[in-house]
Amino acid sequence: MGFSKKEAPNCEWCKFRANCFYDLLDDASSKKAWREMRLANRFRPGETLFYEGEKPNGVYIVCTGKVKILKASRSGQQLLMRMEYPGDLVGHISLLAQWPYAGSVETMVESVISMCDEETLRKYLLKYPKASLALLREVSRDVRRGEAMARDIAFKPARSRLAGTLTRMMTQPPGKNTLPVVTLLKRKELAEMAGLTIETTVRLLKDFETRKLIRKKDKDIILLDAEKLKQMSTHFS
Repeated sequence: MGFSKKEAPNCEWCKFRANCFYDLLDDASSKKAWREMRLANRFRPGETLFYEGEKPNGVYIVCTGKVKILKASRSGQQLLMRMEYPGDLVGHISLLAQWPYAGSVETMVESVISMCDEETLRKYLLKYPKASLALLREVSRDVRRGEAMARDIAFKPARSRLAGTLTRMMTQPPGKNTLPVVTLLKRKELAEMAGLTIETTVRLLKDFETRKLIRKKDKDIILLDAEKLKQMSTHFS
């Protein structure tokens, strides 16, 4: 089954709307048009939304679930660049630049992804020019995020980079007195996102565990002291 209007969630009822491009739109008519023109599809874990190098055919929105952005080396190895969560746009920069997709996008859990094809988006932005400003804000956020990552790799020590990666990737399970947890990430992926070697990552995780900052449970990492890790992540050389 492909993308259809039937699967598209109602943005007005979405609990993630505060993080979404939709919430940046400034009038009721542009919001209504955005809700009505989106198509959506439900993806199982491990399915690919699009591949690196493909010609962009639209902009995608993560409505529920989680996806990861992967880049391939010349030898075929995949590098995890970042993860996107509900409310995040995907593929918009390549579409606006008219460049091939810079990375492949793969779902990590069952996810609902909305999309708007290129021609529909173009007509929408022409009809609602202020929506272009909202889209520009989304692009600016991505640029700032990329600059911050480059700065961290250049100036932060390994310990701070890994602590920052853990706190960025953590989620809060439902229920009272639950601790934040990092799920569905392999040690190799943590290392890639922090800009570290696997050996350094494994050594630091063991150190964090000894200092009772984290606890490993199966394939998950439970953050026992997220605040301490956040403080550690702000340290620069």
